[in-house]
Amino acid sequence: MSEEIELATVELLGALAYGQLRSFEATARLIGLAPDARTADTVAEVARHEHEAYVRLRDHLATRTELATAVMDRQKPFFDAYFDRAPLDDWFGASVFFALGLPIASDFARAIAPVLDEDAAAAVTTALADRGLFEQGATDQLAAQLVDDERRERARSLTADLLGRALTSYQGVVSDTDALKVLLAADTPEDANAEQRVKRLAIEVLSAHRRRVVELGLEDLDDVR
Repeated sequence: MSEEIELATVELLGALAYGQLRSFEATARLIGLAPDARTADTVAEVARHEHEAYVRLRDHLATRTELATAVMDRQKPFFDAYFDRAPLDDWFGASVFFALGLPIASDFARAIAPVLDEDAAAAVTTALADRGLFEQGATDQLAAQLVDDERRERARSLTADLLGRALTSYQGVVSDTDALKVLLAADTPEDANAEQRVKRLAIEVLSAHRRRVVELGLEDLDDVR
């Protein structure tokens, strides 16, 4: 592995590790918003999983650099901007965040894993892409609350805001570091454009997000095509 690719991998792992730390923090905060003890217990289990996922990413990052926390700090502003404005003031907003906000990281992990080395790909997919049962439960939880037009409209508004902030953070990370370009360029034929691969990765993540929105009845299938 070239030094350039290793440095890019470290940058990416640092960004994902800090994002996962904020995901744990946000999830833990939501325990108090749960409508009953059973739901609160489920949220606590999710928070435990999110922390374990963070530790896995952090520890793997530490095997590749002695400056793990410094690397994480580089991307801190972009993830703080996303999580600090997430709709976590009530259970409905939390449900939207669980069902349509957190899964964006899973989509990204699945999209980027094929261009990583085996160890990094395993750390990333195990940490971020292993939320299947929880994601389905979160979708069911939100679906049960979409009982009228007012709630569906609020969900659409919150979802649009979440997606907009996620894309802004993604663009900020891309502009701040060339890690994604380096990793994708290494997996791109010589006659292709790495910048186009970065855009296609974003489109892939966006498409997965919109399929969930359609599943919840918040957008028509024709709007996704």
